[in-house]
Amino acid sequence: MILKQLSGQTVVLCLGDIHQLLSHSFNAGELVLLKGLCSAENEAFALVQRHQPQLLICHDQLLPGNGIQLIERCKAIQPKLKTLLLVSKPASFELQLALKAGVDAICKADRIGQGTMAQAFKSIAIGGHYIDQGLLNSNAAATKKLSPRQLEVLQELCLGASTKQVAKRLGITENTAKGYEKQLYEKLDVSGRMQAVMEGLRLGLLQAN
Repeated sequence: MILKQLSGQTVVLCLGDIHQLLSHSFNAGELVLLKGLCSAENEAFALVQRHQPQLLICHDQLLPGNGIQLIERCKAIQPKLKTLLLVSKPASFELQLALKAGVDAICKADRIGQGTMAQAFKSIAIGGHYIDQGLLNSNAAATKKLSPRQLEVLQELCLGASTKQVAKRLGITENTAKGYEKQLYEKLDVSGRMQAVMEGLRLGLLQAN
């Protein structure tokens, strides 16, 4: 069932397995806000263009099409669109491509109903990001070492904090906060805060909230 934080938001669903998500995550009352339900990439893109929903939920494998490509196309015309990608084939899933496309949250499709979507929706609702722990490479964390302060800044970014909010919460100046953010981008080899958060989650450097 969708969390109360998302109540009132408009949603488009593009799913390779439509019945799987509906059986676990929606009830009849919540479907009032559903602006489109399909299984094809181009059809979903047209629905997003037409309705400009607040949330897009899609599988990585579509019929026909690709979920990552869909999200990239939709973000290009609606940058503030929130997106949740459901990964049906983890073995062939390319996480870096998903991060580059601007995905906000990623869950394994076979773990629907086990609390992962609830965590993803909670993170999205507060402006944060989420990657299912089942898709993370914990061994890669050893290759990316951040200082305690850098980790604190990264955690604040994960919570959706602005640079000004980061400075206030950590008791530092806004310029100092900007400096830490720049260090994070360089050390994680990313170009922005969203990519930094998603990379931090992928590497196991922080926990999704």
